[in-house]
Amino acid sequence: MTVELSPAAQLRAALHALGEGVDAVAFELPGPSRDARAQQQHHLLWSINEYLLPRLGDLAAPAVAVVLGSTGSGKSTLVNSLAQDAVSVPGPVRPTTRRPVVWAHVDHADRYRGDYLAGYGPGESRQLEVRASNDPVLSGATVVDSPDFDSVVDENREMADDLLAVADLCIFVTSAQRYADAVPWEFLDRAKQRALPIVFVVNRIPGVDRDVIVGDYQRRLATAGLSGWAELVAIDEQPIRSEHGGLPPDVIAPLRARLEALAAPEERAELVREAIDGGLADVLRKVEALAGSVEDEAAEAAALADVAESAYQAQMAELARLLEDGTLIRGEVVSRWQDFVGTGQLLQVLAESTSRVRKWLRAVFGGAPKVEQVEREAVSELVDAVVRRADLAATAAAGAWELDDAGAELLTETAGALWRRAAETPGRAERAVGDWLGYLTQLIEEKGEDRKKLAQVASYGVNAAAVTVLLGVFVHTGGLTGAELGVTASAAAAQQKVLEHVFGSAAARTLIDNARARLHEALHGVLHADGARFYELTAQRSTSLESAAELRRLAERVQQQAGVYRG
Repeated sequence: MTVELSPAAQLRAALHALGEGVDAVAFELPGPSRDARAQQQHHLLWSINEYLLPRLGDLAAPAVAVVLGSTGSGKSTLVNSLAQDAVSVPGPVRPTTRRPVVWAHVDHADRYRGDYLAGYGPGESRQLEVRASNDPVLSGATVVDSPDFDSVVDENREMADDLLAVADLCIFVTSAQRYADAVPWEFLDRAKQRALPIVFVVNRIPGVDRDVIVGDYQRRLATAGLSGWAELVAIDEQPIRSEHGGLPPDVIAPLRARLEALAAPEERAELVREAIDGGLADVLRKVEALAGSVEDEAAEAAALADVAESAYQAQMAELARLLEDGTLIRGEVVSRWQDFVGTGQLLQVLAESTSRVRKWLRAVFGGAPKVEQVEREAVSELVDAVVRRADLAATAAAGAWELDDAGAELLTETAGALWRRAAETPGRAERAVGDWLGYLTQLIEEKGEDRKKLAQVASYGVNAAAVTVLLGVFVHTGGLTGAELGVTASAAAAQQKVLEHVFGSAAARTLIDNARARLHEALHGVLHADGARFYELTAQRSTSLESAAELRRLAERVQQQAGVYRG
C-alpha cells in the first residue's frame, strides 16, 4: 500500500536532501575567502536544519518570538515586563545577556531543552536557560531573550544570528539614543532578507521628544523598506521596578496583546506561514550564493592549475626547441661519437665499395663497450636535461603561486616541496628514456625491408644501430655556430650516411622522424607527471563544479515542493 505524503512532508524531504547536498560541500582551498564561504555554508545549513525542517514538522507548535537588539537597548527589561517577573536577569557588566533565555509555557518547555538547537544544551559550550511559566501569553508564543547582536564578544553576536534564523517573529528593540546607529540597520537587513514578521520597539523615549523620535524612526523604516509589514511599539523613559526588573503592565500592553493573539490557531498559522515563506526564499537565495562560491573556488583552483601548467608547457616547448634545432645533446657526447666512428674516415669509406663499407662497419660496431659508452653518456645527458627542465618548471610554477594568497598557503603546507622537481622525477626520466631506447630497437627491426636487411642490421649489432638512430635524433646542425657547428655537422653527416646505407635514405628519414616524435612524447610525459603535483593538489583542495549544479538541482526541487505546499 502506497502512503501519500502531505505537501509539508514532501517539502521537508526536499529540504532534507538539500541540506545533505549543502553539507557535502567542502571548501578546502586556503585563502582569505575560505572562512567566509564556510560561514555561508553554516548559515544555510542552520536555516534548513534548525528552522525549516523542525518547523514544517510541527506547524502547530508555539510561534518563537525572539527579542533582538543592541547592547543596552532593554531587551531583558522588555521580557521581564511581559512576564511581570524576573525571567531574564541581566548581569552587572555589559554585555549583560550572555546566553539565550527561553520563556516558555510549562506545556511546551521541554521541547526547548536537550537538543532544540544544535550546539546548545547540556554538555555544550552554549547553553539555553529555559524558564517555564503558565502565563496565558505563552499559549501561542515562546519568547526568547537573546544576547546583543553588536556585542564585543564574538560568540554573543553569533548566537544572535543563530536565533534570528530560527525565529517566527522578531521583536526588535532599540533605544531613543541608538536607533539611528548603523549596526542595528545592518542586522535588520538580514531580518528583511528573511521577510520575517517584525515588531519594532523603541525604548526609553524622553517624553518631550516622543513624537519627533517616533516619526523619525518610522521614516527610516520606510526608507529601509520595512514599514509595510512591521508594527511599532513606543515606550517612554521610566523607572524599572525593582521587584522584577521590568516596567508596569500597561506600558507593555500593546506588545503583550500582539503575543496573546497568537494563541488563536488561525493567527499563529498565518504568522508561521509568513515566516516559513520568508525562510524558504532566504534559503533559496543562499543556495544560489553558495553555488556561486563553489564556482568561485573552482575558478581560483583552475587558475592556480593553469599557471602551473603554463610553467611546465614553457619548459616542454623549450625541450622541443632544443630537440628540433639539435642542441639538446652536444659537447662530450658528440665528440665521443666522432672519436668512436672516426667521421672523416667513415665518410671516405662510405664513398667506396659496399663490401668495404660492411667490413668497416662491422669492425667499428663490433666494439660493444664503445657503443655502450656512447649510449650511457647520451642517455645520462638526456635525463639530466629533462630533470633540469622539471626543476625550472617547478620553480616558475611555485613562484607564480607565491603571488596568490591560496597558492602561497599551499606552498607553505607542502613545506617547500613544490619549489623543486619531485623526488621521483629522475627515476621517472630514466625509465622513460629507457623505454624510448627499447622503442628504437623495435623500430629498427621493423624497418628492415627483408630478411637480408635484417641480417645486415644484426651483423652490425642492433644496439649499435639503435645508438646511431639515437644520435640521429639529436645530432643535426640547426642552432649551432662556430667550431661546434663543424664538429656536429661532421658527426651528423656520418650517422646519416650509416643509416642510409643500412636502411635506405627514405626509411632512414622516417626512422629519425618517428624516433624524435616518440622522444617528444616521452619527455612530455615526464614533465607532465612532475607537474601533476600542482594539478592534483588544486583538485584535492577545491570543490567540483558538479557540486554547484547539484545544489541548484536540489534547490529547484525545494522550490517546486514549496509551490505545492503553498497550494
